[in-house]
Amino acid sequence: MHENIVSSRLLFLFAFMIGLKLAAEPFLDPTDPFLRHEIRLLKDHGSISGTMGTWPLSLGGLEEGKADSEVSWSHDLLGQALSRERNHGLSPFMASIGFADNRVTARSFGDEPRANFHSRIKASWMSDRFAARLSLSALSGVESDWKGRADEGLNLDGSYLAARLGNWSGSFGKVERWWGPGWDGSLILSSNARPIPAVSLDRRVPEPFDSKWLSWIGPWSFHSFIGRMEKERHVPNPYLWGMRVEFEPTLVEGLEIGLFRMMQLGGEGRPQGLSIWVDAFLSQDNTGANTGRDPAKEPGNQLAGLDLRWKPFHLPFALYGQVAGEDEDKFLPNALFFMYGMETWAEVDGSTLRLFAEYADLTSTWWTSDPNSRNVTYSHGIYQDGYRYRGRPIGHWIDQDSRILSLGLILLQAHEVGWGGILRTGVLNEDGAGTSSVSNGCATDMLSVEVYNSRTFPDHDLEVTASFGWESLKIDNSLAKNNGLTAYFSLKRNF
Repeated sequence: MHENIVSSRLLFLFAFMIGLKLAAEPFLDPTDPFLRHEIRLLKDHGSISGTMGTWPLSLGGLEEGKADSEVSWSHDLLGQALSRERNHGLSPFMASIGFADNRVTARSFGDEPRANFHSRIKASWMSDRFAARLSLSALSGVESDWKGRADEGLNLDGSYLAARLGNWSGSFGKVERWWGPGWDGSLILSSNARPIPAVSLDRRVPEPFDSKWLSWIGPWSFHSFIGRMEKERHVPNPYLWGMRVEFEPTLVEGLEIGLFRMMQLGGEGRPQGLSIWVDAFLSQDNTGANTGRDPAKEPGNQLAGLDLRWKPFHLPFALYGQVAGEDEDKFLPNALFFMYGMETWAEVDGSTLRLFAEYADLTSTWWTSDPNSRNVTYSHGIYQDGYRYRGRPIGHWIDQDSRILSLGLILLQAHEVGWGGILRTGVLNEDGAGTSSVSNGCATDMLSVEVYNSRTFPDHDLEVTASFGWESLKIDNSLAKNNGLTAYFSLKRNF
């Protein structure tokens, strides 16, 4: 019901766009790994400045930070995006159709279909100060979640209204987000789950402070949103409040730091007054804090952490990592889980190549004891559906008590032809207990490989993306492996 109300309001607000003459959008969604790869190359090459770990990215911020330095590779995805961003008015309509298999286990940085059949039509409009996008999608053949629910039908995922005020942007809508340096996942916020309807505030251009006392912080950005989760939960319609600060300290060259925090609070049958929001913000939300040991008075669930990326000594190499924790208390998380990664890149005959290795461990380690704790990550005693939206984790796709090693490759050639591949191996829900969206009630060994390709046909305003792979899920030594092919195919065309 709540999502239907949000959808009807968005449709009403977009109705005025139909009669306008038709260009661009002010943001880049976390849906194109090849565009992200090119932006990272430009950043590490010194051809662009600013923070790059919080998506959607502001195209205005990217244009402000773009330098005049020359690059030798033959692709220019960002240049095309910036060119579109300069064109005000109504964009051409974009229609897409996608087909996918039923084995939707992993979902990394990309735009693969969310169902066996996924169709979408969208149009956007932009002026000097305002922007809007209407995106209507239809899902059919959605794999049932861990509670047996199939999230099918029409939705307005990807729609938004936005306004610019100075160096700040405010928006309302359902946009995909990705926080952190990971390529295969993010511990705190990824595009694994469908986007949550939310209002948001973002700093557009990450300019440094003018003060001599604060200038050492370097370029910085701030992002915050408050969203409303779905009704079909143990506690219906709770709020999700997220905050992130990202900066590049001048004291260590090549270092990027992100600090983040998430709060899940309110909902039907739960306290929702101003004092609850204040207590949550001040981290007074654990039993015995301001609750009088009464769970009914606890504000909610909290996660917090940080991520780092460091490119040392002008080398084509970077280390990155992310740590997050449940039960955030006095601004420090307790139950920690981790992600580590390294990446390198090179130019090959006008094409560019990126290799990465990434390891995520979503068992929880406590400050005060040695053994790892099970059934803690993304779970909560009050909000029993946990840190999940419509059946999928809001953070990393592997969900709680899982470990995964991902080895990936991205190759971007001339004429914006992209190739990618990823190998994954690990264990999902390794203790076989708790609530896991990908392997509920059993431990599962996972091995998968995927190869994908994306190319455009400018003469026909057409983009084609295809993926083909293989996945093996081994649930029990006494059972046969659940092996199968994985594939998806999508077409996008402007009209």
